[in-house]
Amino acid sequence: MTFTPQKRPLKSPTGISKFLLVFPGIVFFTFLATVGAGLLGTWLPSLGYLPAMGKTALTLHPWTELFKHPALGGAVRSTLISGWGIALGAFLLSGLLFAMNYGSRTWRVMEKMLAPILSVPHAAFAIGLSFLISPGGWLVRMVSPELTGFDLPPDWVIPKDPHGISLMIALILKETPFLILVMAGALQQIDYSATMAVGRSLGYRPAQVRLKIILPQLFPHMRLSLYAVIAYSLSVVDMSMILGPTTPPTLPVLVVQWFNDPMPDARLMGAAGATLLLGMVLGSLFLAYLLEKAATALFKWRMANGKRETLLSPMAPVGRTLLMGGMTVFILAMVILVLWSFTWRWQFPDILPERWSFRFWEKSIHALGPPMVKTLLIGLASTIAGLVLTIGCLEYESTLLEPHAANRYKKYMSIIYLPLLLPQVAFIFGVQMMLTWFHLDASATGLVWSHLIFVLPYLFLTLGSTYRSFDRRIMTTATLLSGSPMKAFLKVKLPMLLRPILFSFAVGFSVSVAQYIPTLFIGAGRFSTITTEVVALAGGSDRRVAAVYALYQQLIPMGIYLLAIFVPKLMFMNRKLMQR
Repeated sequence: MTFTPQKRPLKSPTGISKFLLVFPGIVFFTFLATVGAGLLGTWLPSLGYLPAMGKTALTLHPWTELFKHPALGGAVRSTLISGWGIALGAFLLSGLLFAMNYGSRTWRVMEKMLAPILSVPHAAFAIGLSFLISPGGWLVRMVSPELTGFDLPPDWVIPKDPHGISLMIALILKETPFLILVMAGALQQIDYSATMAVGRSLGYRPAQVRLKIILPQLFPHMRLSLYAVIAYSLSVVDMSMILGPTTPPTLPVLVVQWFNDPMPDARLMGAAGATLLLGMVLGSLFLAYLLEKAATALFKWRMANGKRETLLSPMAPVGRTLLMGGMTVFILAMVILVLWSFTWRWQFPDILPERWSFRFWEKSIHALGPPMVKTLLIGLASTIAGLVLTIGCLEYESTLLEPHAANRYKKYMSIIYLPLLLPQVAFIFGVQMMLTWFHLDASATGLVWSHLIFVLPYLFLTLGSTYRSFDRRIMTTATLLSGSPMKAFLKVKLPMLLRPILFSFAVGFSVSVAQYIPTLFIGAGRFSTITTEVVALAGGSDRRVAAVYALYQQLIPMGIYLLAIFVPKLMFMNRKLMQR
């Protein structure tokens, strides 16, 4: 007599089923309503309809004025060049680094640095990089005047160069670790060891196996994240204000300037510009889809041509150099912030400050108190709410749905990723209008909700694959022994998933800290967070103050990441496998 194990765990009681159903219901309908109302609230003003400012007639005048604006052509061009350069650069670099370095000592060092790298907000990194590569920056100081002959900073348009090269370098360095993190999560969905063993037995080098066999299997799991990088690169505002071109600026920055203009016609033109940016992003995503299909057809024969030698073989040292070079630039950008924050006098071309001082740290303690507290409270509220919703939705999917129903459920729930695929300026203005109708504009509730819109997708991205791969047989056994699905969940499943849950919480919290456009629009100037203060100071003349504020912005998410790393180690000191 043979025993056949159950494919699904015991059915939960009806009460538990109804309780879990609440979570996907809340997420689906509120996200659908929020994004839909946000888009509608932007499209109608783009057609001249904004009753709050006395505009009640539908007209194409905003579009006419938009296309007449002298800065539009340059803004669109710089946006497309920098956006596509960032997306392609980050994707190719992450793929090559994975193929050439995975499993090496260099790769293991990089994996340990992922958490601190991802914890650094975009604005803080942009300021550090600008201090590093500017004409009077640290890199020029290191070689001046001995190698360059410069006794004064050279007249270079870096950063804020007209082609957006500085912006591209910064975002490639920032988005590549994110895509590598996504790859690491996607590796759990395939049998890497078996695939590598088969490829090696056929005479292929490890880099070739990863490039020809493993990466094509990982790409479907990475597609959404890559699309999010494309959308973000085309619509980023804070980093564009710090590193991007200024004459004209990129289109997202130009749209924000129009939205902040007190004249009604400028705001209507801003709505039209936001709608145009939405069209550019959607067109770029469709083009990326077509490029994927074309690349699949074009390179399929190369993947199966049987050649054992490729260009990757002699490029392995190049891969290690790129990996170490990227990490070095990132570290130097953070070190230069620390140096400037303790500087009293630093003249060019001195490589280190002439005089040091704690004055700017002392002055900032009182000024930054309220923004830091608001940042912490908003981040905790939005991330905790998002984590509860995420776990509830994933638990409903994993315990109550059959496989075919789970696949259909995931398609419906993909609506939560819309905020990642749409430009923030394309619908946040509409969300602001919606909150005004409910008298929630410039309120803490509205601001937390606006952050939650962007935190929740990242929680699903970072936690989803690990949660879905949890062995259901463990829950089946725990439910049989405890007699309660809830007890099994609280005492077995949650502790076993504590490390990925805390890591997802850290990612979500850092996303909340970095939110600039939602805080600017929904907060309506009444909620100053550390990010709004940093971006406001980035264009100032005093690097010392900007460095202090940028470091403060970095310290909060860094602390959360450290807690995510060390709390499981402390809680499970006698259970080594649960620390991984």
